[in-house]
Amino acid sequence: MRKLALILMLAVLTGCSMGKDCVVKIGNDKIDRGEFMVYLTEQKKNFEQQGGSDIWLADFDGVSAEEVAKQNAVNSILMVKTAVKEAPSLNIAVDDSDKALIDQQTDSLLAEFTPEQIAEYGMDRDKVYKIMEEGILQQKVYGYVTDSYVINEEEFDEYFAQYCEENKSEFTDYVVKEIFLQTDVSGSGNLDKIRAAYEDISKGADFDSVLARVAPNGNRSSFTLDPSLYTQNTLDKIYSLKKGQCTLSEDTDGYHIFKIIDVVDKSNKELKENIRENYINEKKQEIYQAQNENWAENTDITKNDAVWNEIHIV
Repeated sequence: MRKLALILMLAVLTGCSMGKDCVVKIGNDKIDRGEFMVYLTEQKKNFEQQGGSDIWLADFDGVSAEEVAKQNAVNSILMVKTAVKEAPSLNIAVDDSDKALIDQQTDSLLAEFTPEQIAEYGMDRDKVYKIMEEGILQQKVYGYVTDSYVINEEEFDEYFAQYCEENKSEFTDYVVKEIFLQTDVSGSGNLDKIRAAYEDISKGADFDSVLARVAPNGNRSSFTLDPSLYTQNTLDKIYSLKKGQCTLSEDTDGYHIFKIIDVVDKSNKELKENIRENYINEKKQEIYQAQNENWAENTDITKNDAVWNEIHIV
């Protein structure tokens, strides 16, 4: 449902020199290597979850994926520090019931780094515990800001209708018959053959008869379409059809004529509920991000170029 969206870059980073360990200064907070690597590691997980390990070979409008991840890490730190700063005025604090979770998160995070990395980044347990504690505070601030959100059912219905239109295969099975010829090679004339066959069918010729003539060894049975086997262009043509209609398409493997035998609506209440939940989460994220940006509006952010340029995705 959501496209790959990695570039946030809310923060405007200016460079300077500020010591051998500070990566970036956010307001009055100096973020050292250890704290920065915690957030950068989370960005590494997010990037690879969305784009696989090859994501680091990509760039975004001329900016390397690694650089984008580092800037996103700054954005995440900014949001956390801003929430922590605002928490006292909202009467929000970490309480005893949070401590077990913070302990668990601390141990889990430390386990993701080698002893050598922990020593290199100065990531002692107290420091990591504080980072996890601030994360819990931000979650509480997030809840405070967004818990009053009430979904607009009319807007969601419009959103869901558009989602269904754009993702038909999740809600609809297309039962088809197919005439298939491979892409023209060595003057086989398959393109002319498939076009002539489609013209015959368009003029009323029986599909099965044309199939037997043009592709005598082809599959004559109907089957449920597997969207993963075809390009989006072919799928769009098929999804535009009604029962009994045909279309001609050239795909990566050759030429296809499809006839729609049946269009079967799938009842998928669980999927709709998941989409509804994602929609609510997206709206809450929008509300929270707008509030956080308002709080952080006058926060100065300065990166330490010397240290910044030494940090790489591990």
